[in-house]
Amino acid sequence: MKKTTLLRKSLQEPGVLVVPAVYDCLSARIVEAIGFKAALLASSMTGDAQFGLPPIGLETATETLNLAGYIGDAIEIPLIVEAEDGFGGALAAYRATREFIKKGISGIVISDRKHTMLSRAPHNLVEVLPIEEYLGKMGAVIEARNKEDKDFVIIARIDAGAIIGDEEAIARAKACVKLGVDIIQPQTPPPQATYKEKDKEGLRQLYKAMGVPETSIWGMGPHGFTAKDCEDIGAKMWVPKYSPRSAVVQALAAVYQEVYDTGDYQPQANKQGSDIARKMRGSASWRELEDKFVPQ
Repeated sequence: MKKTTLLRKSLQEPGVLVVPAVYDCLSARIVEAIGFKAALLASSMTGDAQFGLPPIGLETATETLNLAGYIGDAIEIPLIVEAEDGFGGALAAYRATREFIKKGISGIVISDRKHTMLSRAPHNLVEVLPIEEYLGKMGAVIEARNKEDKDFVIIARIDAGAIIGDEEAIARAKACVKLGVDIIQPQTPPPQATYKEKDKEGLRQLYKAMGVPETSIWGMGPHGFTAKDCEDIGAKMWVPKYSPRSAVVQALAAVYQEVYDTGDYQPQANKQGSDIARKMRGSASWRELEDKFVPQ
């Protein structure tokens, strides 16, 4: 089964699809070895992890395509890629979509942001594309999808609500779904509330206005929201809000600091970690080929 078809099948299953963020082949293989059904190549993590750049959208289309190709080829589960604003106008986004499909990627996220600002956090947004320009771009992306692979999943990240308001986010979401977008990722900040249940109700009403359950939603919520919280308010897909990057930095810093301080490193025994390492290396299939074709 094609990975794009596999992703669509997973999205149709009951419950919410949890899609962890990854940034290289190693992290993606760990996600796969643990048992997740899909992974997301997060633009916020690839800049510093892969290119030594701050996460402000400096990666080129070619760099992202090549990295996505390596990661997608290293795993059997579907890979979704955050493609920023499509790396340019409608024609650039059309071409990028075709190239991602050729690389074996299963879906992309296209934002309505203008990447002219240093900070890309929703509350620091400076400008988003006019709705007509964004819909034109999404139309081009969908046409590329329909020509290459109709199962390829298109996700519209809508940041307009963060600076214009919920009505604009709802209008863009409905227009994108009418074009043929598969999932809406509304980046509208949740209502200012003390209790999580109140936040959940505000988001539930927003999602309902966007067409849930007919519209598939990538659940967004306050820090502290779980997959279950997002499922409760109607989301079909959820990416954990906390990036694993900080955990990786802490773990590596501890290793290097111990080597620097002591001239040695003593790893802690961890059977689960060892089992995952064996799974994600993928050496068994190579060993079979070696036994078959390499003279002993």
